[in-house]
Amino acid sequence: MEVKEYTKKVKNTKPKAEVEELIKKMKKEDDKLVKGQFEFVDAQGGFFEFGYKVYPGEPYQVYKLVHGEICTIPMGVVKHLNGTKKKIRRYDNVELKNGVQKPLRTYETTSRVRFVPVDYL
Repeated sequence: MEVKEYTKKVKNTKPKAEVEELIKKMKKEDDKLVKGQFEFVDAQGGFFEFGYKVYPGEPYQVYKLVHGEICTIPMGVVKHLNGTKKKIRRYDNVELKNGVQKPLRTYETTSRVRFVPVDYL
């Protein structure tokens, strides 16, 4: 017979007031408006539509951005867009393991969308 006991791991958390202060600071930084050009690498000439909500209490927003459009959006959305990646898998080499062919999986990450601030254009 085997008996397993699972308990919650005790988290070392900061006081609630300190956490709320950090959230306010991050929200203030993410709310700064940035003007720049949106580029949709996957489908040039198309549009990219996505929903965005990070902080509790703020409304759910749906953004629709068109390739090549110059617009002003919050810094938090810019970070989200520039962090969107996709994996491209490669099956180049085939290796033998116990007489069975098994492809080696390698991949590279590429950016799907890009937002370039006007300062860099």
